[in-house]
Amino acid sequence: MPEIEKKILKPKDYERMVSDLDIESFELKTSSILEARMTLIGIERIEEALLEIRRQVSADMRSVKLKYLNYDYNKSSLLGHLKRTKVSTKRKSMDKKCSRELEPYEQVLYIIDDYLEQIKDVKDYIDKIKA
Repeated sequence: MPEIEKKILKPKDYERMVSDLDIESFELKTSSILEARMTLIGIERIEEALLEIRRQVSADMRSVKLKYLNYDYNKSSLLGHLKRTKVSTKRKSMDKKCSRELEPYEQVLYIIDDYLEQIKDVKDYIDKIKA
């Protein structure tokens, strides 16, 4: 079965996806049990969307890491005795590039995790109200 190649999205695309959820303007209405339940449903939908975005970001991060992991450090090395030094230097350089490329994705994960933590707190609060 042919493997389908998934396009890696940019961190800005993920930030836009999170922003499109419009979490900041979500109103928490808890003055009645009905409003609290409706709020809970809305929060759970946002939580599901955030978890899906988080899975996609993590998958893209794995793809980026795999790209650098599969890099052939020996492909341009011509001198045998300098090979070890060149490979070590190339590996360090590639590790830095990988870290720089992953950093924006890590920032997106941080934002998502912060929202998920806030959602957890709100869900706990609503559960206390319903009890």
